[in-house]
Amino acid sequence: NFDKMPGVPSSKGCDACRKVKKKCDELQPCSRCRRLQINCVGSGKQRFKFKHADANATTGKKAFGRRRAIVPSARAAASLGIAMQVPSNELASSLIGSLNITDIRYALEYYGYFLKDIPRRLGNSPALDAAVRALVTAYPYFHGRDFPPEALMHYGQSLRTLRESLNDPVEARSANTLCAVYIITICQSWLGKYDDQLASHGEAIAHLLKMADFDKIDSNFERDIIITLTVPVIIEAIVNPRIQMEPKFFQLVSNLTEKAQVTRNQNDIPRSSTKLPTIAKFPQWIRNLTPADLPEIAAAYLRIRSDSHRMRKFLDNWPPTDHTFFTSLVVMQRSRYQAGYTIVITLGLILNTLLRSLYPGNTVLAVEASFFCDEIVLEAELASCYRPLGAAYVALCLVVAWAAAEDPHQLARIDMVLADYQSDFKEIKWKDRALWLRKTFDRYKVMSASESVDGCPSGGSSPKFTADCSSCGNNPRPESCCVM
Repeated sequence: NFDKMPGVPSSKGCDACRKVKKKCDELQPCSRCRRLQINCVGSGKQRFKFKHADANATTGKKAFGRRRAIVPSARAAASLGIAMQVPSNELASSLIGSLNITDIRYALEYYGYFLKDIPRRLGNSPALDAAVRALVTAYPYFHGRDFPPEALMHYGQSLRTLRESLNDPVEARSANTLCAVYIITICQSWLGKYDDQLASHGEAIAHLLKMADFDKIDSNFERDIIITLTVPVIIEAIVNPRIQMEPKFFQLVSNLTEKAQVTRNQNDIPRSSTKLPTIAKFPQWIRNLTPADLPEIAAAYLRIRSDSHRMRKFLDNWPPTDHTFFTSLVVMQRSRYQAGYTIVITLGLILNTLLRSLYPGNTVLAVEASFFCDEIVLEAELASCYRPLGAAYVALCLVVAWAAAEDPHQLARIDMVLADYQSDFKEIKWKDRALWLRKTFDRYKVMSASESVDGCPSGGSSPKFTADCSSCGNNPRPESCCVM
C-alpha cells in the first residue's frame, strides 16, 4: 500500500487546499476550487519524495547491495526474463488513488469489488496495463465530460493492445484479458465511443466467458470477475441475439455464486431468491416467448413478487440516514440495497408485462404493473443524489418501466425522469432501447389477440394471480435524499 510507505505524504488534496491546510474531497476539480473558481491542480494524486542517489558513491556494500536487490539492472532483468516494473508501479499508484475515492457518486467500487485486486496484477499483461492507463486518465474528468486528448489517445491505445492480446491463444483465455475488456467497456461508457471497429464488447466478453475453464478457477479474483461480467452479458443478450450462452454455463456461474455467498456474512437482510440460471432465461423469453414458457415465467414472477415485498418492507424500516454524507458506510449500504430492490422489481415488471401480453384480461397483473412502474420512478428520484455512478443502474430500470407503462400520465412521468438520467451517459441511447422493448411487448400483445378468445391464449387458461395487497398499499417511504 503506497499510502503507508515511510516518507510518502498521506494527503492527496489539491495544491490550493494543501496550501491553506483545508480538507480536500480529492475530486477533479475539487469542490472548494470549483466554488472559488480557481484552478485545481494535483487533486487525488499521490505525492512521493525522491532522494538523489549517486551510483558511484561509496556508501557501503550493504546499502549498495540493498539498492541492487530492489532495482535490478536492465541487463540482470533481461537475463532472468523479468520485465522492468517501474511504469507499472506508477500506474498502480494512480489506480490505487482512484480506487481510494469513497464518495458513492464517483466510487469505482460500483463496477466490482475485484477492481481492488488489479494493482498487484499490473506489469504482467499489456492489455490490462493499457486498459488501466485509459481508465485512470479518463477518471478525473468523466463526471464533467470534458475529456483531454490524452484520455482519448490512451483509450485508442488500449483497443489496439487488446486486439493483439486476443490474437494470442494463451492471453485470450487469461483473467487479465477478460478484465481488460471490462475496463475498456467502462471507459467506453464514459467517453461515449460506440463507433469502434471492434465488435460489441458484450460479444467479446461473452466469447471469453465461454472459454473459461471452471475447473481451474482457483482465486477469488477469477471467480468474482466471471460472476460480475455474467450480468452485463445477460443484459446485452436481451437486445443482441448474437450473444448465445449455453444453460450449462449459467449453472456453473451459479455454483460459483453460491460458493462466494458462503464465504460472506449474509446477515438476515432479505435478498432476491431468483437464481442466475433463471435470470439467464430473460433474453430468450423476451425475444422468443412461447406458451411452453408460461408456467416457468409465472413461477418466477410469483417468487420475485414475494421477494420484492420483503425487500421493500426492509427498506421502509431502515433507520433515517443523512444522505449528504456521500462517503458514509451506512449511506453506501442503503444505496446498494436500494439498487438491489429496484433491479428486483424491474425483473418482476418484465415478467409481469410478458404475462399481461398473453393474458390482457388479468386485472391483478395490471394493478401490480402500475405499482412496479411507480416504485421504479420513486426509487429513481430517491437515488438521484447518488449520480452518476451510484445510480448508474437506474436508467436501465426506467427503460423497462417506459416500455411497460400503460397509463399516459405515468408514462409521461417516467419519460421525464429518464430524460433527466440520460444526461449522465449521453451517448447511450436509452430511449431507443425503451422503444425497441415496447415494440417487442406490443408484438406479443398483437399475436395474443389474434390467437386468443376472451383474453386467453388458445390451448390454455389464464393463471390465477392473487392480489398482493401489501405490495400495493400506501405504506410510508423514507424521505428523499438531497437532489443534486
